[in-house]
Amino acid sequence: MPATRLPRSIFVATLVAGVVQCVHDFPVLPDRMASHFAASGMPNGWMTKSQFFVLYALLTVPALILEFWLPRRIVSHPKRINLPNKEYWLAPERRAATFGYLEVFFAWYGCAFLLLEISAMGLAMRANFNDPARLPAAPIVSSLAAFLFFNIVAVLAMYRRFSLVA
Repeated sequence: MPATRLPRSIFVATLVAGVVQCVHDFPVLPDRMASHFAASGMPNGWMTKSQFFVLYALLTVPALILEFWLPRRIVSHPKRINLPNKEYWLAPERRAATFGYLEVFFAWYGCAFLLLEISAMGLAMRANFNDPARLPAAPIVSSLAAFLFFNIVAVLAMYRRFSLVA
């Protein structure tokens, strides 16, 4: 669908950037990496480099589900969808527009989720280049605040769209 071209392009570009960063950083990261950090930015959890990158790969699965699988699942099982005024929005004359909106919504949501993940994991990798490892607070707090803001705007937009009937 053309309306999802931009968010999906951003999604793929973000995914590629994350892979490139992993390929670049893997050889120079320590074998034992700080992988969990306290609010102070000091590490309080460790794992091997291989474990860290396997976890990183597994954490991309929810973003892929949001981006590609969930919209198709909603279209193929519309009775399971929970929308305000469901009968109105899934009426034959509005059904395609409703599913189109949801596809675009989840394309942007998956993109935002992946951006947060790539940012957080990239910061965790960068923290391991310091001795001792330390996660800088400002970038991670900014990323989380931006994702929270995105969530608020997304929920309000969805509520506004589907709570009213024309």
